[in-house]
Amino acid sequence: MDTSEINHTSNNDSSIEIISNKLNRIKTKDFCLELKQTIQSTYKPLIGISILSVSLFTIFFFYFFDTTSKPRISIEVRQSTSIKSEFVQNNEEPLIFSKYAYLKQTRNFSENVIAFLVASFSGDVKTAYNPYPKLRERIIQLNERFNDNNKTDLIIFHTGYPFRADLIPIIEATPRQIEFVNIDHLFHKFPTGFDPHIRDPTWSQRGKWNYHHMCNFWFQQVFELKIIQRYRYMMRLDDDSQILGKWPNVFDIISKEKAIYMANFRTRDFEYTLPGITRVRNVTNDYINKNKIIVQNPAMYADIFRHAIEIPTYYNNIEVVDTSFMRRKDVIDFAQAVDESRGIFLYRWGDAPLRYITLTLFANEKQILHREKLGLNYCHPC
Repeated sequence: MDTSEINHTSNNDSSIEIISNKLNRIKTKDFCLELKQTIQSTYKPLIGISILSVSLFTIFFFYFFDTTSKPRISIEVRQSTSIKSEFVQNNEEPLIFSKYAYLKQTRNFSENVIAFLVASFSGDVKTAYNPYPKLRERIIQLNERFNDNNKTDLIIFHTGYPFRADLIPIIEATPRQIEFVNIDHLFHKFPTGFDPHIRDPTWSQRGKWNYHHMCNFWFQQVFELKIIQRYRYMMRLDDDSQILGKWPNVFDIISKEKAIYMANFRTRDFEYTLPGITRVRNVTNDYINKNKIIVQNPAMYADIFRHAIEIPTYYNNIEVVDTSFMRRKDVIDFAQAVDESRGIFLYRWGDAPLRYITLTLFANEKQILHREKLGLNYCHPC
């Protein structure tokens, strides 16, 4: 090989090296640029993936934590329910405070029941008159004076909510089973089409409509409650009344005589005191004619019309009623006729004259016993 060829070859090798270096530099530059662009293009998705990963981790963590903690929470709920098990709900009464549940006792219902109604027009007995201490005294008197071996259940219907300091002393004052039943839902119920805002009562006490609700409750609503329907006889005893001396078990007496009612003494409501009270005669006769019923007690019926401005009543702040009698279809139909007339709210027809009329229509003389004839002493108000 000559010198020129060697030089040419050397030059070619040098050129190839230079070109190769340049190509490497270009490739490296392009690669970096491409890499940079790739990183930039994937930067946001990577952030999104990172956030998603953290979120998934958090969800799995709390899911796992919640799953493992569920038994502990469930135990706490059951313990809380156990502590407050004295509060028992059903479909008829929104809230019941029962002694047997409070003391965790087995429940055995008695055959009969003694019922009180404590109505507080303010809804809070602490801001108005507190009737519960007096009620406790009446219950202690029952323990001492009523010869039933303290076996008859007590139900205390009430509006508003008594304080624990009112409930517990009553529960502890008697061996009887006691249930406190809130009836606010009934004391806000009016006949269809009756507007309690626009209407004003012809007579009122303890609030605008409170007394009317009380009359309606004792006349019919109390017998619609399943908590009462499980008993054979119900004695009503107002908290401002009391039995005096020693009483035999009147439930046994009324059952032996196959009676449906033990009446207190008779009295009268007057038209000049309660305007519209005599209109109850129209509803009574309309019901008789429409249903073609035979009046079971003609003498009592005649007394309803004996005096132009008077309606006879049984003074029923104490009474004993056969609950099945009050659930008879004909008795319920008459109560419905009274309700549709709206006379309780328009004219303050009381539960006393309405009870008298109900017995007039559906009970004969032998089915009604009288407290005075049984020699049982009582007082009201006292």
